[in-house]
Amino acid sequence: MHHLQRYLTVFLILFCFYNSGAQQANPTQVGAVKGVIRDTTHNYNLKSATVSLFKGDSTLMSYQLSNNYGEFSFKSLPLNVKMHIEISHVGYRILRKSFTIMDGKTALDLKTLIIATKENNLQDVEVRVAPITMNGDTLEFNAAAFKLDSNAVVEDLLRKIPNVTLWGDGQITVNGREVKSLLVNGKQFFGGDFKMATQNIAKNALEKVQVYRERNESNPLDSTLTVNLKLKKGKDIGYFGKIGAGYGTTKKYETDASFNMFSPKMQLGIIGASNNINKTANSIRTLTANSTFKGLNTNVEYQPDFRQSGINQPNIGGITFTYNFIEKPVYDKKSTLNANYFVQNKNNENISNAQTTTSINATDKIYDTNTSSGNTASTNQTFDSNLEFVKKNHRLNINQSMSLNNGTSNNDTQRSAFDGQNVLTSTNNTKAQNNFNNKGFNLGIRYGLSPNYMTRRAHRFSGLNANYQLSINDNDNQRSNLTTFRSFVNAAANTDYDRRYNTQRESFNQTLLLELPNLKSFLFGRKNLADFDLSLKNNLELNNNTDHNLVEDLKGSVYATNTYLSNNTKTNIVDETPELTLSKSFRKSLSNRFDKNLRIEASAKQRFIFQDNRSDKALQNINRTYNKFVPEVSINYSNYQYGEFYRSMSLSYKTNIIIPNLQQLAPLTDSTNLYNLQMGNIKLREATDKSVNFNLNHSDQTSKNTLNYNFYASAGIIDNGIVDSIFIDNQNKRTIYLTNANGNKYLNANGFLRKTFKLKTTELQLSLNGGINIAKNASYLNDVFSFSNILNTNAKLSLNYTYKDKFAAEAGQGFNTYRTEQEAFNTKYSGLNLTSSLSSIYNITKKFTLSSNISFNSSKSNSAANINFAIWNASAVYRFLKGNNAEFKFSAMDLLHQNTNIINYGGANSFTLGSQNVLQQYFMTTFSYYPRQFGKKPVKK
Repeated sequence: MHHLQRYLTVFLILFCFYNSGAQQANPTQVGAVKGVIRDTTHNYNLKSATVSLFKGDSTLMSYQLSNNYGEFSFKSLPLNVKMHIEISHVGYRILRKSFTIMDGKTALDLKTLIIATKENNLQDVEVRVAPITMNGDTLEFNAAAFKLDSNAVVEDLLRKIPNVTLWGDGQITVNGREVKSLLVNGKQFFGGDFKMATQNIAKNALEKVQVYRERNESNPLDSTLTVNLKLKKGKDIGYFGKIGAGYGTTKKYETDASFNMFSPKMQLGIIGASNNINKTANSIRTLTANSTFKGLNTNVEYQPDFRQSGINQPNIGGITFTYNFIEKPVYDKKSTLNANYFVQNKNNENISNAQTTTSINATDKIYDTNTSSGNTASTNQTFDSNLEFVKKNHRLNINQSMSLNNGTSNNDTQRSAFDGQNVLTSTNNTKAQNNFNNKGFNLGIRYGLSPNYMTRRAHRFSGLNANYQLSINDNDNQRSNLTTFRSFVNAAANTDYDRRYNTQRESFNQTLLLELPNLKSFLFGRKNLADFDLSLKNNLELNNNTDHNLVEDLKGSVYATNTYLSNNTKTNIVDETPELTLSKSFRKSLSNRFDKNLRIEASAKQRFIFQDNRSDKALQNINRTYNKFVPEVSINYSNYQYGEFYRSMSLSYKTNIIIPNLQQLAPLTDSTNLYNLQMGNIKLREATDKSVNFNLNHSDQTSKNTLNYNFYASAGIIDNGIVDSIFIDNQNKRTIYLTNANGNKYLNANGFLRKTFKLKTTELQLSLNGGINIAKNASYLNDVFSFSNILNTNAKLSLNYTYKDKFAAEAGQGFNTYRTEQEAFNTKYSGLNLTSSLSSIYNITKKFTLSSNISFNSSKSNSAANINFAIWNASAVYRFLKGNNAEFKFSAMDLLHQNTNIINYGGANSFTLGSQNVLQQYFMTTFSYYPRQFGKKPVKK
């Protein structure tokens, strides 16, 4: 913790230094101003007028909309500072009113302000475009009103707009509410990742930033916030990208290239990357989002991962394509095709050493050491596409994905077991080689019909939701194992295996969900619809799995079939859940003041499961039927106080059943895995999970210094839980049986809290997120029944500070803990992992930038010495050319040369400590070029 204190001290000094100038020109904010807007021509108070508040130097401070009574009010304003407001509305001229709040009179009432229609030619009304306007239900920010550097991007503009917050993790909020979708000219921009638009599109290509709400299809009473970037005429065609290459010490290298072009209907991106510095990406979206032109942030993402296990060398590439059949889509009329191809060739080398301590009774412990080295070379390919079609009240979505995964792996594991006196009892050494070839195909079809209100009045049929999912997988593996087991307790137990496996698994799984969301109108017509709602839903799952296993053992010089492990099985599962839901809604609202909703739902659900297993082995021919009533009850409440906050809460009770699978009921035990012999139990029953779930969400709607938080908790009891019954002999060999036991309980909770403080030129963000898992699990160990009490926690506190577009810093403190206690043995294990970090980026000039991130890591356990190490990375970037679109970068990674990867975790009656190989110190120089153009290039005459 002393590292964090030192960092926070430095952080606060920087905060005070950069904020001192702002504080001098920013006296204590205690003033307020209010007024009423009136249209005397039509003789009414004007609602939904945009009121923009400026300082004397035309700096936009805040904005709001007049309420139903034409009223507006601004609070927390500076005294003795010249300010003015601008009032705008469609069909009216802009009205400007200057004022100063003097000492001794902190509340200023501007009283009634008369706004004139555009037909009046009044000399005292300034005619120009307002920075903020309200166009129907859409809030619009005019880009031309915000003066920025010629190389600025959309992200720089958003930072200038009051009430808009760009959080350190990339999230955007407007008036405290999270933006769920960011569009460009009404369309998703290269997959919808926010940074693709905000950090690539030039501010000079932007006409307006539009903010509006779209109806939430899954919850008609709610809406999602959408931001649309409207480009200037002619700027909806262009290209942008990146070409980069770097080389460093110890033969480290990285290369990446991307080229993205767009037109009113089409978007096409091509991207590739190769490195040996642990920069890995598992999708084309990760690559494109981290090759943007500009961004002032302290996020360490798609960077050399010094915490990743092993040394990884990925070669990655892909293509992304989007076509809009309708050039200007709207909410209820659009047709879009998206397609992506991604390929990843990856080599991984991994070395680990670990020791596990296990309690076998109240006084005795045993120990296992495990040393493993291996490498994997694999090629993964995916192709996915999505077709979205919306016309009036019909919504059709068809998506598919295909995947190919093939490669080889080699692993050498040496395991030794010791008794409580640390005397060697047995060893088990294994060399394994695996060739794998996996194929997959997924198809999803969703259709929704939601007639509008007028249609419902004329017809009883009031909606349909249908969802079909298909998943096909074919997994082939050829594996060989050389195993040598030596016992120092019983020499007769010594065994050697040379075994080969040829396994193939084919799965064919289908799901069909059908829902009538408003069954009442279908049965009884449109009368008394406000009383309650009735919906009918049915979920049907069909799972078919076929396994072919050929196992051979070396006998002399010939491999012979192992008749016990060689087997063919086929499993069919039919899982159907019909559901009838009765709901009642209560609503109370006052236009432009508040909107409160309470919804109570009760679902009667019956789950039917038929399980049929067919096998060459008689013991695996199992037929079972499960029939269980699984009701669900929920209460949902939302409170929307306009201009203040939005808060929602939900409380639900759910029931679920967990059935045992074939490998739990009657597995074929493989004798080569001597430290983990898995046995079955044909008498296993299904487990029942009964849970209570609570969710609380709060979003501030205030103009600045917003507070957002979310909290989720789930607590449950599991009856007939499927638990382990472990037998450990004097050679440390484990034989694991399964049985049912009661008394299993759990409590899981997680949440986040975010607070922002905005001043004139600076912003401070506080973020706290974390979770806690508490469980009481039953188990048997050598015929002794015991409960294990488990407590796992994790949390991260971070402070993110920005000064204009010059400087950003983030200080963070993260930790995760584990604690286990065995009631029957009175033993306890605990561990703690701490990470204190500080990241910063400083734009010394528009062309030269310094950045640094350092983390102190500490791993603690109650039975081992503490392990401490630090990772410090730094870089310097110089940008040049007219558009600053070329750069040189020098990086110094792991400057202290201390990086390591610690293994520290606990189980029900054990804990494990160890380390793994990781990336370590190197230095690299990189050159990058960012080609970019928005709009057609002018033709020289």
